[in-house]
This record gives sequence, structure tokens and C-alpha cells, in this order.
Amino acid sequence: MKKIFLTFITLSLFPLITKAAGLVPCGEPGNPCQLCHLFSMLINIVGFIMITLVPPIAVLMLVITGVKLFITATGDPAEIKKAQKAMMAIVIGLVLIYGSWIIVNSILSISGLVAWEGLKNGGWGIINCGVI
Repeated sequence: MKKIFLTFITLSLFPLITKAAGLVPCGEPGNPCQLCHLFSMLINIVGFIMITLVPPIAVLMLVITGVKLFITATGDPAEIKKAQKAMMAIVIGLVLIYGSWIIVNSILSISGLVAWEGLKNGGWGIINCGVI
């Protein structure tokens, strides 16, 4: 049953993962890779994870935990506590993920290393790597 569930999750997330094209900003003819492209790629990866992957996975896990909670609502109290603990762990995980992003983003913005660019690319500035 777990293999079927994992296969379903993988197949449902496949369209999101295929949107990852463009994470590596160099390597085409006329655009050789430089050191600054590494940082640009890291910013793209953080943005992809924070904006594209985390929200659908969190919603999926909350729905699964909620269904489990309602199914066991008339059953064993230990199972209800287990489902409640799982839901609380999901919420705490989201708070940790986005809270740490807010802290790092605030430090980078206050220090002047990056300028706020909105939520594109994870909220951090865009690194412009011109061809030298």
C-alpha cells in the first residue's frame, strides 16, 4: 500500500518537478558558466523549493492527515492523538521552513547584500552574470 501511495505522490508531483527547467542559468553556447552562476542557481533552487514544492506537499499531507483524523474520529483515541500530532508536526514544519526563510531574507535585505525583488526567485535579488 505504501508503494502505491508513494508512486501516486511521485506521479502527481511530476508536473511540478518538470517545471524545474531553468534552474541552471548557464551552459548554453555563448553563456559559459562562471562562479556567480553557482549563486544564481542556488537562488533558483531555493525559490523552486519554497514556492513550487513545499505548498503542494504541505497541502497534500494536511489533507491526508485530516482524512485520517476524520476516519478515526469514532475509533481509537490513541489514533486520534497520533493524527493530531502528525498535523501539528506539519504545521510546525511549515513555520520552521518559512520562518527561517524570513530570517535569512531579512538579514540579507538589512545588510544590503540583496534588494527585495518580490517573491520571484525565492524573494532574493537576481544575480546578473554577464559574459566576460
